[in-house]
Amino acid sequence: MPVTTESFDGFTCRDDLATFVANAAVGGAPFARSLTPLPTERGGVAFPTVAPDGFDWVSEGAPIPEVDLHDDANVVAVAKLAGLVKMSNEFVGDNELPISNLLRDAVADSMGPKLDVGLLFGGGAPEPNGILALAAESVIGPDFRSSIIGAWGELVDAGANPESIVAFASAGVVAWELGRTNDQGTPVHADGAAAMVGPGIKLVAVPSLSAGATLVADVSRLFLVLRDDFEAKFSEHAAFANDQTVMRVKGRFAIACPTPGKALRVIPNAS
Repeated sequence: MPVTTESFDGFTCRDDLATFVANAAVGGAPFARSLTPLPTERGGVAFPTVAPDGFDWVSEGAPIPEVDLHDDANVVAVAKLAGLVKMSNEFVGDNELPISNLLRDAVADSMGPKLDVGLLFGGGAPEPNGILALAAESVIGPDFRSSIIGAWGELVDAGANPESIVAFASAGVVAWELGRTNDQGTPVHADGAAAMVGPGIKLVAVPSLSAGATLVADVSRLFLVLRDDFEAKFSEHAAFANDQTVMRVKGRFAIACPTPGKALRVIPNAS
């Protein structure tokens, strides 16, 4: 049934709850929320790709060479992520509780991490095809920072945008970077400053990544595909015998990278 202001016994709830909860799901997924969003009305997205070959220097009056586009298409299908949230009717009827916020936090804490795991490591239906498997291994440097900067250099040389490259690492690795000091013992990062490495590479903590793998990516070429049918609906029927209300949350997501050679590098065992 649609969500209205009467859904919680008169408690004023957001009319746009589906969008509110969808944003919470992505908000609880630090990897997903760093990507370029790509909404779609379809069950999949096709990315045409070309790799033109044949351009050459031409002498005056000589025939111009024909260019082969080597065209292809990268098709990505969305996968469904869903769950049920059961709430006692005493809970939903308590006007003192900020129900929308509590639901948002519950979805962010549970659905968000699952979304990141699927986008990174998913093995195909019913999960998404995880992006980590497409990332070429970068040359490992003498230390973590050198490895990150080296991966940045590889990507820029391959055609990535140097201003949109992000390094995704475990929270422990990012915490180490934030606590780093120089030779004089002075903190490299001021209080509250974002963790940055080398030439403006932002570090984002992703708990789903172990300390043994760091993904360096051009996020302008890495897309979070979101099907536009995200749903947050309520029913008292399924849990009637227990005097409960059930919220069903479902959304369809995928991750797409049409040019992984220009957008992705993984640093194995970075520490």
